[in-house]
Amino acid sequence: MLYKDLNERTREELKDYFQERDYMVIAVPKLELMRVYALRASKSVETARRIHALDEERTKILGEALLSVLLLTSSIKHATKQKVLLKLSLQDGVVVAEADGMGRVRGFIEGQVKRPWEGTLTVIKELRLGTPYTSIVPVVSDSMKENLAYYFEQSEQVKTTVDLSVLLDAEGKVLVAGGYLLQVMGSTFSDINIDINLEKLLLEGSRPEDIARLILKDKEPRLVGLKEVEYYCPCNEEIARSSLSLLEESELEEILSEGPAEVVCKFCGRIYRFTKDML
Repeated sequence: MLYKDLNERTREELKDYFQERDYMVIAVPKLELMRVYALRASKSVETARRIHALDEERTKILGEALLSVLLLTSSIKHATKQKVLLKLSLQDGVVVAEADGMGRVRGFIEGQVKRPWEGTLTVIKELRLGTPYTSIVPVVSDSMKENLAYYFEQSEQVKTTVDLSVLLDAEGKVLVAGGYLLQVMGSTFSDINIDINLEKLLLEGSRPEDIARLILKDKEPRLVGLKEVEYYCPCNEEIARSSLSLLEESELEEILSEGPAEVVCKFCGRIYRFTKDML
């Protein structure tokens, strides 16, 4: 585990190392029982926009879901292949995002997903210890960050404050996307006044370590973890082929009678085709 003072020198080192790449920092104060996850995922959200050919509204919705699930990795083991899946099930659509402890994230959006939102928020943690842990809470707001905060309050029972921001340029491309999560294990939550404007900071070029430092203010922040973030889909031909085995033989025969069977990955749009001989 890293354990460095989040001072000017450390911030310069992070800037030199990550440059324009997406990443997350994990910081804690010297004495108090709290932690901050601060994240920049501009390139990852832009990749999602491009892959799924999203309009501005859907880019923001899926972008905030990707940021949310990355922040949810705070509840799994850092730097592992444990996974968290977030699913926003609404009356007219669904938003799905998945991330692992290594910082790899992917997602998709289906349907209209129009406001006002009514439905449920499901979080599934695959801890590789047997049965995945599943938690379902009602959607309480049209805001992704408010639903995420409600999830933490109800399911994790950890005092949490969260903010997310996805900003686009005039052409609808992702200009910047980032967020933070503050969790408090003790009873000092009410004493913390987070007086920052996330959108303004991101537009000014503030980096995750800058945001973490501003949140912790004079509490002598220490850097304890780093995680590079990327949009990544591990789908391959073998996985696509195995999905066809879930079909009834008669269904598969009917599909193959009209030509090769196609499997399209919802997360990355890759198309896999299988002839009868291949299967």
